[in-house]
Amino acid sequence: MFRKLQISETRLNTESGGDKPSESSFAFDDVRLDIGDTLQLQSQGDTAQSRYYVKLIGYLKGKSIIVSTPSVDGKVLLMREGQAFVVRMFSGKSVYAFGTTIYKVANVPFPHLHLSYPNQVRGLVVRRGARARVNLICAVTGSDGRAHAASLVDLSTGGAMLTAKTPVGIKDDNISIKFRVTVSDVEEYLTVPAVLRSVHATAVAEGEVPQVTHGVQFGDIPYSEQVVLSAFVYRALFEETAEV
Repeated sequence: MFRKLQISETRLNTESGGDKPSESSFAFDDVRLDIGDTLQLQSQGDTAQSRYYVKLIGYLKGKSIIVSTPSVDGKVLLMREGQAFVVRMFSGKSVYAFGTTIYKVANVPFPHLHLSYPNQVRGLVVRRGARARVNLICAVTGSDGRAHAASLVDLSTGGAMLTAKTPVGIKDDNISIKFRVTVSDVEEYLTVPAVLRSVHATAVAEGEVPQVTHGVQFGDIPYSEQVVLSAFVYRALFEETAEV
């Protein structure tokens, strides 16, 4: 009846060929989550630092949604009844959000909250090819075997844009990109085969270091690395919805 969430901090880029997400409304019980999934609570009107992650314990349709009480460094935070939040969650390839208030604060048999049940949930479908704007240091190995330092500036499950001080190759070259991502607080190293689809120098102001921008298309990625890459990208896109 339910499914899984991932979360992080970057921006959605729909200028690089990815379709814009489409928005719809759903009933909460139409969103397929799993007990134990993570939900993000953000205090309404607060800054991005006031975001907390909680676990879904259960719900009763039309009554309340039960989640764990937020904690920081192992210490349970003080929550008050009537406190308002925006809840965000990820399921499949969609990001969902709704407004809620704390209906009941409970501490027995463990700290948990009853949240008011939403009339509807806003859903944003992440289209195939949507890119997250990131800033990831990477190492690129060109077709000639030379290594280059570069940065990933946007990322999707099928390709990316990277910048470097000098060209890492020419159009249609096969390259390899190695970079590190963090998913669910675990660092993962990915080595992704790719093909250069575009290479061009960017205009810079006087005194700035010139940059060469490369558009890349990913090749065949091992399944285990596909899972990590997808989780990271969708997590980044999930965080983007918190900015709108």
